[in-house]
Amino acid sequence: MRLNTTLLLGCVLASGAALSAPATATDINNPYIHRESSGSWTNVEYNDGSCHYYYSHNSYDNQTNLNKYGDCSRLAIGPDGVAMPLAAVPMPYGETYGSGSDDED
Repeated sequence: MRLNTTLLLGCVLASGAALSAPATATDINNPYIHRESSGSWTNVEYNDGSCHYYYSHNSYDNQTNLNKYGDCSRLAIGPDGVAMPLAAVPMPYGETYGSGSDDED
């Protein structure tokens, strides 16, 4: 009986931890975004698991602060503090415009 109670308690704790983890975890497809404006201040917090930043702008004296943590290289942070994903553009390989290989004499 003691083994069954211990096993049952372990299963309940494990399932509770598994159910609560996705609610608090952030990912790239569903980031945590908190935006707040009050008077002349605008504050934004963004967290997608790999990039976490705090953005603050005061329109009265035009002061902007941005604190970034993690890898935010795939995001562009707009003037209103909202993150926009950067499009992956392939680099051309081989001859490019103005490479000088085509003589026009």
